[in-house]
Amino acid sequence: MSNADFLQAHVKRQLGGDTFMGPNTERKVLPECFTPKNNDEENDDISPEEKTELVLQDPKFGMFSLFAYHIYSGNHSFAMKRRNTVFCSHIFSLIFALPILVFLTQWIMYISIVRHQMRTYDGGICPNSAKTEERLLMVAVSLFYFIKSFFLWDNIVDRTHRKRMIPATSYIVMIDTFQEFGFNILVYLTNLWVIFAEKDFLNMFFNTIAMEFLMEMDNLFEREYFEYLPGVAVDIYDKYFVSYRDNLILVNQKSHDSFSFRCCRRITWLPFKFLILLFLILPVICFAMIFFGAVCK
Repeated sequence: MSNADFLQAHVKRQLGGDTFMGPNTERKVLPECFTPKNNDEENDDISPEEKTELVLQDPKFGMFSLFAYHIYSGNHSFAMKRRNTVFCSHIFSLIFALPILVFLTQWIMYISIVRHQMRTYDGGICPNSAKTEERLLMVAVSLFYFIKSFFLWDNIVDRTHRKRMIPATSYIVMIDTFQEFGFNILVYLTNLWVIFAEKDFLNMFFNTIAMEFLMEMDNLFEREYFEYLPGVAVDIYDKYFVSYRDNLILVNQKSHDSFSFRCCRRITWLPFKFLILLFLILPVICFAMIFFGAVCK
């Protein structure tokens, strides 16, 4: 058994997975691996801090899921009653739909950056006009993304291999899932092009930082929100998070009962596989940009 065997089995497992079901946490990656613990053996006696972290780490729980919680449960303000404290972030998250505004902000900023680059760039595919320090920075950023691309994949894998998860029986959950997966990979690929197209040295450097912030904006909002009201995360975990087996049952039941849900599963199958492929080839793209950027920028 070698690393190549693990990699082959892992890729096959990810490509054969279902975004609604999530990875099978009860199945061995290879026969030689240790037997995974059954979800029924899980000790539910975990701290509020751990529950909060589990909610934050679930990629299927995002801005739309948080806003849906405010509509159906958060409007009763149980968390503030328990704390005997008033938090504006909780009140106005419902009144002004702050989680949805975060989602819109991310996409408006992203679209404006892309449109600006498309409007101002006139260098062609390989302008070959940059100074030495600009080429070196392009190489350094590509190297940085090449290294980070492996951790980005591991982060996604780790966050989808949890004992409990929010059930994928809602269209809102699917929107959050594709937002978390799709927006991250889109920002990485776009930023490589933005840095290649940018002519100003300092803008190249600060664009890298800005795009990283743009990618994490929704996660930062969640973390800051739960910092003031951790009881909300605990309530979400206790009420909505289920084991892999329970999620499997719920998804199959919803598929059996709802024609539109079955159509949604079929429609999202190809985009999900495409996202997985993009994550897999991201290191290759970043590695190619090291040489392409050095020669053509």
